[in-house]
Amino acid sequence: MNIRTKDLNLLSVLLVVGEELNLTRASERLGLSQPALSHALARLREQFGDPLFVRGQRGFIATRRLEELLPQIRALLDQAGLLYGGSETLDLARIERKVVIASTAYFEARAIPALMRKAQDVAPGLRFETRSLSGGFPKSELESGDFDVAIAAYFTDLPAGFRQRTIFSDRFVSVCAKDNPYLSTGKRLGDYLNTRHLQIEVPPGVFAPVDQFLQSKKKQRNIAVRVGNFLTPAQILSGTDYLLTCPFSLASRYAEAYPLAIADLPFSLPAIDTLMVWHEKNQHDPFHTWLRAAIAGDE
Repeated sequence: MNIRTKDLNLLSVLLVVGEELNLTRASERLGLSQPALSHALARLREQFGDPLFVRGQRGFIATRRLEELLPQIRALLDQAGLLYGGSETLDLARIERKVVIASTAYFEARAIPALMRKAQDVAPGLRFETRSLSGGFPKSELESGDFDVAIAAYFTDLPAGFRQRTIFSDRFVSVCAKDNPYLSTGKRLGDYLNTRHLQIEVPPGVFAPVDQFLQSKKKQRNIAVRVGNFLTPAQILSGTDYLLTCPFSLASRYAEAYPLAIADLPFSLPAIDTLMVWHEKNQHDPFHTWLRAAIAGDE
């Protein structure tokens, strides 16, 4: 197809008529006479090889082809508006696009629900997908645009061409059943090491901060159970004497749903910083700027 033979100015006409399904109202919005509008529609039918509309009792009825075209035309015109107009043309209520967030289950549990609630109110046309990170940095996916952002707590030494922002920090604590014998001890390092531990597996190549600390002290904890998700630990803890070391925000969620107790660690660990990373090409994009602010909780 030769795009030069197409009149792209007619797309805005098609969008308005598709939204109104009424020639009188459409001509008023566009500032065109009805004969001029009818002529434009005839050219559009020729360009798309489809009648686009059929007459009904109360005006036009869109064909299936037009129903498929309208979201694409709206998105194309939105992008054209951004190209020429900058951030002032951003209309979140009319944007229809897919957003792909690559993250860990920890971030999904903590922040995704709030983001979904926010998006459905101000940008209902967005479709979200999350992709699980499995260790390493998704450089090619961010460069290509397959991922809009990547979020994790283990990114270090980012390559050139990427931006980052810390979106929250969290301290480590222990969480266990309220009747766990560990709570009746002095909760010193020896007591901690004598307890059986549950561990949520970390991605390959990532070393848990608690084990890094213990290794530096030539100590090792007794990991009795490893699980590969964030859903079952609370259930396991509530019926066993296992101890889980995790970020405070996660422990709090578990304790809200099950009879669990939270205790400070008998040693000090650095806070865990969760980073959001994106490619430099998106730094000044108005929609991407809004998305990052919404994820970080600024919006």
